[in-house]
Amino acid sequence: MKLFERWLAHSFDWQSLGLALLIVIVSFLLIRGVVRGIFHFIEKRIPKRFEAWIDVLMAFENPARVVVLFSGLLLALHTAHAPHLLITFATQFYRSILIFSIGYGLYTLMGSLTTLLAHLGERVHMEIDSIVMPFLTRILQFVVMALTVTMILSDWGINVNGVFAGLGLVGLAVSMAAQDPIKNLLGGIIIITEKPFQIGDWIASPSVEGIAEDITFRSTLVRTFDGALVIVPNATLSNEPITNWSRMETRKLTLTFYLDIATKTKDMMAAMADVEAMLAADDRFAADTQKAYINSVTTRGHEFMAVAQFKMLPDADWAGTRADINMKIIRILAAHDIQLSAGIEAPMEN
Repeated sequence: MKLFERWLAHSFDWQSLGLALLIVIVSFLLIRGVVRGIFHFIEKRIPKRFEAWIDVLMAFENPARVVVLFSGLLLALHTAHAPHLLITFATQFYRSILIFSIGYGLYTLMGSLTTLLAHLGERVHMEIDSIVMPFLTRILQFVVMALTVTMILSDWGINVNGVFAGLGLVGLAVSMAAQDPIKNLLGGIIIITEKPFQIGDWIASPSVEGIAEDITFRSTLVRTFDGALVIVPNATLSNEPITNWSRMETRKLTLTFYLDIATKTKDMMAAMADVEAMLAADDRFAADTQKAYINSVTTRGHEFMAVAQFKMLPDADWAGTRADINMKIIRILAAHDIQLSAGIEAPMEN
């Protein structure tokens, strides 16, 4: 209060105060219009071949607005001849804002690192690992955040070494109670280094089957074919056998039907020939892998099997193809007046 009274008595004047308020108003106008306008003006004029760099630009839009605002506030304090102690504190706080703004911009930029590097990889014909990059992004974000906090604390004269030493003791206690998160982190590192799958791969394990969408420090996100998102702890997934269907060149498709025991041999032979011809004409299957035959005769009827090697291409639809071929075989059997056994089971597939 005495500090404020001395300011009123010795430094206060309405002209300086009015000018300071004008600076504050202009600062708000700048961040709401000019700064945003400049960034969007530059964004619209970036050539399409450099579109990936827009993320770099936009990562620093909000930090720039914050810096402009606090620059105006600091200038307003100087203009109003604010008390020296207040200006000293404001200057120190302003430096922290600068550090935080730069750190926040870099943190945001790290979130777009995968897209940026993928764009650069296309230009230099280098493949960017879809598993490593998201994980590396999170590590870099953590590093940026830690460095930002460290620099701010150091700027305020806080002994960072002492803080870290204290955090080390606390971390030791926490680690004793957080063994599962540590196991998950190590599991994530194992998945990244061994690369059993990539983002977008179709994987299957005892825990889950679906499309791998993301991997974090703690877990792997898998989208099942029912549309559900399953979160599997990395420690669990790294200790399980993982089948990567996306890395298979072909996958064996086997459909089994039971034909009525009274079916004539000539009808079965004709149906087998038609099924083989149908599979051979379908480019979803590898050449010379199609086969239709009677595997055995059981009490349920003739065990009719159709086999082919399905090509596991990036856009391959295994479930859709299986259903499609199943219906085509049923139509072929019907065309030859072949009845399915009354004790038919659902067609089996591999």
